[in-house]
Amino acid sequence: MAQHMSNADFEALYQADPDPWSYLTSDYERDKYQATLAACTRGRAAPFTTALELGASIGAFTARLAPACRSLITVDASPTAVADARRRLLGLPHVTSLLGVIPDAIPLQSFELVVASEILYYLAPVDLSDTLDRLGRCLGPQGRLVAVHWRPAGPERPFTAAEVHARLHDTPWLAPVAMQHTDDYLLDVFERRGEPCR
Repeated sequence: MAQHMSNADFEALYQADPDPWSYLTSDYERDKYQATLAACTRGRAAPFTTALELGASIGAFTARLAPACRSLITVDASPTAVADARRRLLGLPHVTSLLGVIPDAIPLQSFELVVASEILYYLAPVDLSDTLDRLGRCLGPQGRLVAVHWRPAGPERPFTAAEVHARLHDTPWLAPVAMQHTDDYLLDVFERRGEPCR
C-alpha cells in the first residue's frame, strides 16, 4: 500500500538533511532549473509583476526566478525549509517566503506566473482539486502556469507526473502553449483561457 508523504515527513527530512534532494548540487536539478526558468520567461521582455512558486523548499530555484519578477511569493509547508529559504533570499526584498500548506496557503490575489515544480503529485486527490480551483481564481488573464514533475512513480506520491499533467491538460481554463518532455521529467507551459474563476 502507498505510504504518501505527510507534511511531518517532509519536515523530518529537512531536519535530517538541509538539502535532502540535492537541489544545490545535482546535475538533474541544475538542468531542470535551466529548462524551467527558460519556460517561465520565454517570449517576455518585461519582468512578471506578480509570481507564485508552490513547494519552493529551500529556495534554490527561487533565487534563479527572482530576477524575472517584481514580486515573488513562495509557499512551502516545512518550517525548516522555509527558514533556510528566507536566509538564502535575504538580499531579495521583493521575495516573500510563506510557511503554509497548499491549497489554503495560496494567497487570493492575481498572479501573472505560477510555478509548480515537483509538488502537485504529492497532494491528496481532494487537495489537488482544491489547488486547481484556487489557482483558477488566482491566475490572472493570460497568466502562465509552468508545471514540471519527475517522471518515475513512487509510493510516497498519490499521483504520477503523467497523471498530474493529464489533469492540467484537462483543466478547461488552461490552454497548453509549450512543452519539454525528457526521459527524466515532464515540463508543460499553460496560459489561462478567459477571466479568472470566481
